[in-house]
Amino acid sequence: MATHGQRQLLRLTLSYCPNGGSSSSFRSLLQSSPLIDFARAHPDLEIKTTVKPNHHPSLLGEYRTGWDKQIGCRGLNENDVLKKIAMLNNSSGRKITKIRGGHRTASCQGVWTPGLDLLNAKEFEIKEVVGS
Repeated sequence: MATHGQRQLLRLTLSYCPNGGSSSSFRSLLQSSPLIDFARAHPDLEIKTTVKPNHHPSLLGEYRTGWDKQIGCRGLNENDVLKKIAMLNNSSGRKITKIRGGHRTASCQGVWTPGLDLLNAKEFEIKEVVGS
């Protein structure tokens, strides 16, 4: 995601195990053309690979804001890993924060007042008596 014309993702690190079963699709992705095409489409993005024996594969995105996001890719196929890479590329890197305070809106029927229920009850009784 671009903010002020600058892409926020600076570095993408792909970590995988050289012989683990959960990294098999990850290893085949590293040699496939979709990842190479992604790297060519984003020349300003630094893509690194690290080998971590006996660890599950993961993606680490480092952003201009100083934040980073790590996503575990254990057991994902190549298309799912590409979707995770695209998600990291399209996010801003900001942490999700909870918005404080309630959301208040005015009612389309008007403001409720304590005496309003008594008035409505009396009108309802009168209408019923007149209607019978």
